[in-house]
Amino acid sequence: MNSIEGYPCKLRVIVFSTILLGIAATSSWAQVTNLSGGGSINFSALVGTNATSVQIGDKLFSNFGFSYVDTDGNMGDDLVASDLVLSALSNQVGFGVTIQLPLVATGTTIKDVTLMFSAAVTNSNMLISDVHLSFTGSASGNGLAEVSESIFTNGFGTGNIANLNLSEAGATAPLQTGQSTAIFSNAQSKIWIEKDIFVSGNPDDVSDGNPPSDFAAITIINQTFSQIPEPSTIVLSLAGMVSFLFVRRRK
Repeated sequence: MNSIEGYPCKLRVIVFSTILLGIAATSSWAQVTNLSGGGSINFSALVGTNATSVQIGDKLFSNFGFSYVDTDGNMGDDLVASDLVLSALSNQVGFGVTIQLPLVATGTTIKDVTLMFSAAVTNSNMLISDVHLSFTGSASGNGLAEVSESIFTNGFGTGNIANLNLSEAGATAPLQTGQSTAIFSNAQSKIWIEKDIFVSGNPDDVSDGNPPSDFAAITIINQTFSQIPEPSTIVLSLAGMVSFLFVRRRK
């Protein structure tokens, strides 16, 4: 017999153990780049066959994905992964990422980018409790710049726990659009984020012989993550404090 099912039980165990060891070894060989102090990496290094993961503070960002579509019919100006740059971000909220991209739509053009990545804590005592999203963009006329995202707990598309949305319409100067925050009912050790980045002129514009002046752009997206102690850590800390106070009282 040539199939694994036909092998003796011990041999099957050896075969499957070898396969599992091979998978584990492949995972351990995955390249990880540490970023700090505003360090950056080109997005093209984060996607594809030999994709790199990124360690920023106590979080590991991996499973990156990128796709792009537009309506201008010109493949020569299509956005590609190498046009994007990911940088380390750290502020009063926590550790996160900044994504820089030259996404501009004029006239009746619509452009849409999908970005995906996972964020996992490397300090298991501190879980992700909420996510913060902001972007820098501008719009004029009937232009629209928008970033929306869905957050999942068990892989992309599975276990949706939050949705965020920010937009800027008809502004005449670049500005920071504010911040959107999602607070989880249960803190997570790992989340998967799917982000839709959209810019549009005015697709309903009827040309009167002059080029439409509607405009929208997004240049920077910031994403940070807050953390709280894992519940069992809180219990242990409280137990330690109670024991300390009890001992002091006895003395």
